[in-house]
Amino acid sequence: MSAGSSLDRFAELFASLRQGHAAGRLAHAYLVVGAPRGNALALSEALLQLLFCAGEPRPCGECAECRRVRERAHPDILWIEPESKSRRIKIERIREELIPRLSQGSYGGGWKAGVLIQADRLTGEAANAFLKMLEEPPPSSLILLLTDSPQELLPTIVSRCHRLLLSAEPAARTEPWYASLLDILRSDAPSDPLQALGRVARMKALLESVRAAAESEAPPAAAGEAEPEEDVEDARVRTRVLEARAGIVRCLMEWRRDALLLVLGLEPGDLHFPEEADALRRQAAGLDYARALRRFRAVETLHRQLERNIPDELAFEHLWLEG
Repeated sequence: MSAGSSLDRFAELFASLRQGHAAGRLAHAYLVVGAPRGNALALSEALLQLLFCAGEPRPCGECAECRRVRERAHPDILWIEPESKSRRIKIERIREELIPRLSQGSYGGGWKAGVLIQADRLTGEAANAFLKMLEEPPPSSLILLLTDSPQELLPTIVSRCHRLLLSAEPAARTEPWYASLLDILRSDAPSDPLQALGRVARMKALLESVRAAAESEAPPAAAGEAEPEEDVEDARVRTRVLEARAGIVRCLMEWRRDALLLVLGLEPGDLHFPEEADALRRQAAGLDYARALRRFRAVETLHRQLERNIPDELAFEHLWLEG
């Protein structure tokens, strides 16, 4: 992405946030995908200044409130980033700092905000604690997650945030499995069990192709170099397959989230898959709110089942047979 297009994208996103703020329609959580200490941080600071600015026009960038945001000294904003030694965001920062801070009243009587820089560095425990708060966000609170590796976040966290994409292309869209998955998603919402089983078979084939690709990725050993140990190679393949599976589940969740939002009347410009708006509209037209919500939650169930090591085929079969 060129410098000019990056600036255009920044301006476009900030204009959208400004309109949302003016209309009282800001989301409670934003996933800002970009450089956590570069453009993602700059966009987050601009949004926070918009919320807290005491000058005109907002944000003025010069008033005491704007300066406090810029200096990370505002009492109603908590900044969290990986700790120096572990380079992780631990559960204590979420449970003992972020949740209490956002749950209590603000010092200024208005917004409260939490900013997670390099949110992909959340530990598993911290991510689960954070997810529980996202499910029932405190009133008048804003949460910003900054990352250049959104694929490292729990799909359930990603699905509950509005994405602000500053980077050129979502990571999943460059994966070799992405086009095949889109074909499956376009034919989502099967009308009978036979069609559902067809989706399961196609997903099984997709996962098998992912494993085959992972197994072929290892370069051959050079002359005189020992072949990698079998358990090391198995671990490498399993890691690659799990990464791909997490990306697939995230796309499933985002797709069904888009369908749910269309059922609710959201504009296509706010979708994760705006280029697939026609296919999503066709699916949404056959859904009522209850079913669309049930289908979205079924992907959350899928994620939990896979985390408990339920076989992939059984988990995906349950997803489509329930939907």
